[in-house]
Amino acid sequence: MLCSAVIMDSCSTSGAQIAFTPPAYDAPLPLNPFKGWVAWGKSPYYERYSQPSSMIYARVFWADVEPNKNRFEWENFERDWNFDKAVGTKKIILRVVLDNPGEHPPGADKDIPEWLYEEMRGGGAFYRTTGSPDGDIGDGFSPDYTNPVLMREHKRFIAALGRRYNGDARIAFIEIGSLGHWGEWHTWPAGTGEFPPYPTAKLYIKHYAEAFPDKLFLLRRPLEYQLDHPQVGLFNDVIGDGTPWGTPAWLTMIASGYKSEWDRNAHPPLASDWWHTAPSGGELASHADGVLHWLQDDNFKVTLDQIRDSHTSWIGPSSPGKMLDSGKCQARIDELVKTMGYRFVIARIAHNSWVEAGGSLGVALEIDNQGTAPFYYNWPLEISLIKNNRVAVFYRLKQVDIRRWLPGKREVKAAVRIPGELGSGQYDIGIAIIDPAANKPAVDFAVDRSLRRADGRFVMGRVEIR
Repeated sequence: MLCSAVIMDSCSTSGAQIAFTPPAYDAPLPLNPFKGWVAWGKSPYYERYSQPSSMIYARVFWADVEPNKNRFEWENFERDWNFDKAVGTKKIILRVVLDNPGEHPPGADKDIPEWLYEEMRGGGAFYRTTGSPDGDIGDGFSPDYTNPVLMREHKRFIAALGRRYNGDARIAFIEIGSLGHWGEWHTWPAGTGEFPPYPTAKLYIKHYAEAFPDKLFLLRRPLEYQLDHPQVGLFNDVIGDGTPWGTPAWLTMIASGYKSEWDRNAHPPLASDWWHTAPSGGELASHADGVLHWLQDDNFKVTLDQIRDSHTSWIGPSSPGKMLDSGKCQARIDELVKTMGYRFVIARIAHNSWVEAGGSLGVALEIDNQGTAPFYYNWPLEISLIKNNRVAVFYRLKQVDIRRWLPGKREVKAAVRIPGELGSGQYDIGIAIIDPAANKPAVDFAVDRSLRRADGRFVMGRVEIR
């Protein structure tokens, strides 16, 4: 049983409080969920990823998933993108792509299904940019996004995707792609397709919102839509790029608003606290010297500052992990992982030294989030009593919302009722954050590893039950 009062002083049913300051853990925690590196899901690239990754990135090519209308190849899609590797705390990010520029095998120059192309009566534009001085992105086909057949079928397809994955605990985030090259919401360079006006683009977003009511979304750039939908975050695919058209431009759009050259709409600035309720992610920018370029010399400080300014939780699939020799920058890679997303330190715990069975155990925690963002899902904080290496009783603190643990320190207080039938003796006090889908501890605190049990709980003290 949980109650709201905290027992802070000696009384007839509990002893005076004692305090403990756990030693901190300085190394990164790269497998904590929803943060860190994201690996490209397709083999053989997935197996070659050189850094521990917390998530898998899967691109949903409509032509592959629904090659024949209303016949979905889910099993093949999931096998191709290594969904079976998403076990434990490892999660998946999805992005739907209708136009993937690059080299296409003969007869496969479109990323929408052939049946859809025929129903659209060829609505769209083939493009070739190989060797073009205006921008070489490869070749492909850009659909006409205002085509009513495409809009109708896209809504149906995203609805099917939602039925498959909205309730799937393996899916961490949905990047709202669909429009533009790589689903990045642009048709650059000129002549490679036509981006739709904002009212039409907003309908594509609505398809996702209706299909995935239980997931968090990310958009490539800030849109007016987000003012009324605080659960929609942002992804930035040019992290590290400090030129005026790179990440600085993206941050300026967020802070000051802009007139979009693509959807022809004026988008107002977002609130400065937009990242409190919606995630920020992305990729490292491409570079001729490889992505490790952004970790070299002065570039590293620029990259680190961009992660802090953007409140970035994860980066990938373009990241240091894609480089087979990324370990030569390991210290800097570790610092990026420690900075990205949340990093929960238990700075102090105070609790009663003893409690009578049937009384209340008062616990006060000081949590220090030393990262740059909160945790975005409502996973419960648990206090447990452990004896003889067995969890005797546990309490899920419904009044504590870890999504509110923004960077900085905060105090968490609780009083838990000790069952009258609990046997007397010494009990370890366990602290854990629980994955509701797996019903077990799933987040590592940045405290000394000797305090971590094999089951993922952290022993933060000992109380006598009388």
